[in-house]
Amino acid sequence: MIRLGLLLSLLLLSAPVFGQDKSATTQNVEVENGVELEVIDWGGTEQPLVFLAGFGGTAHTFDGFAQRFTAKHRVIAVTRRGFGASSHPEPVEANYTAERLAIDVMTVIRELGLKRPILVGHSIAGQELSEIGTRYPDEIAGLIYLEAAESHAFYGPRSQVVYPIAAEVRRDLAKLSTIQPSEARKLLPKLRSDLKRLQEGLNWYERAIEEVPDRPATEQTSHRMALQSAIVNGFRIYTRIKVPILAILAVPPKCTTDCKSANYLERAADAAMQAEDFAAANPNARVVRIPNAGHFIWRTNEQEVEQEINRFLDEIGSR
Repeated sequence: MIRLGLLLSLLLLSAPVFGQDKSATTQNVEVENGVELEVIDWGGTEQPLVFLAGFGGTAHTFDGFAQRFTAKHRVIAVTRRGFGASSHPEPVEANYTAERLAIDVMTVIRELGLKRPILVGHSIAGQELSEIGTRYPDEIAGLIYLEAAESHAFYGPRSQVVYPIAAEVRRDLAKLSTIQPSEARKLLPKLRSDLKRLQEGLNWYERAIEEVPDRPATEQTSHRMALQSAIVNGFRIYTRIKVPILAILAVPPKCTTDCKSANYLERAADAAMQAEDFAAANPNARVVRIPNAGHFIWRTNEQEVEQEINRFLDEIGSR
């Protein structure tokens, strides 16, 4: 599950800014009329590797790491719409649904002529990975989740986080006014089941925000919250993804001074449970748990992450 402290860092705060790699080339790729995405290209040949940043990040989030794979791969990174040097469409749901964000990535892949790439996503980019893995499995060779196999990427049987199930319920409720009675009768049992899970999610949310203070409202945070709302409202429910997968997760997550607190112990248990459920539902996935790693896991545990990615890439290449 997404832990609340982590959720706030993903969706409300700026991602860390790392030094830009001036050796890479940059281009803009049009993905929709009037919407262009920034694409960083580190070069290389052979099977493409496409990096996707988390919320608030850009293609440059992977500077200093992505180019380590250019000896055997064409390596690029994409800045999501709404962030960095990419276009900033109005922050409304229609512009930021899971389907729309996945189409953006697939358009870049097709425009650049990348054949069956492997996608590497951090944090909220797990949504794009799961959407693409579900809708376009024949066009990709594999998925690598870097601290990205959370509930927005996989809604397991024990997930309680409110956002994905709330978005699902809202869409299904809207259908009731337009579908035939025969279709409604089939939809109602699903809605009742999902409403029960939504109640569990609301209970989780109530516990999670119990001691969280309000944040000062500024123009910047208001804009970011509008982007957050647009993306979260477009969340989808994903279960099993039928492509080769590597998930590298911080289990248990890094702690500093709160390692024995009830809050941290719950976060650690949630992370372990999510990893177990992800692995059980996706037998084609290798789930690597790195104890006490940070959320930017390729920076806190560079060597381990690089080794695991290379191992996965070699396995894909040998098939």
